[in-house]
Amino acid sequence: MDNKQFLSILAQRLNLEPATAEKLLSGFTAVVGEECQQLNRVALPALGSFGGVKKEETVITDLSTGRRLMLPPAIEMEFIPAGRLRNVVAEGHRK
Repeated sequence: MDNKQFLSILAQRLNLEPATAEKLLSGFTAVVGEECQQLNRVALPALGSFGGVKKEETVITDLSTGRRLMLPPAIEMEFIPAGRLRNVVAEGHRK
């Protein structure tokens, strides 16, 4: 499923125009992104929670050249599924 198909299904289920559904999804991702950058969590009942996790700087060795490189600190987004979502996915795999 690509983005266009997802937006079409979302618009149909919410009984909205596709352009409106796209704006809503864009706003949602912007809010979640901003909160995760501030290392806050955004919880969605029955789905899970999104949060930012700060990764410290690390030193790696480039295998092809042998040079050591320092990777700067970064904030990565983490998704923790809710128990209900895990159960639904597990049941779907059993069928």
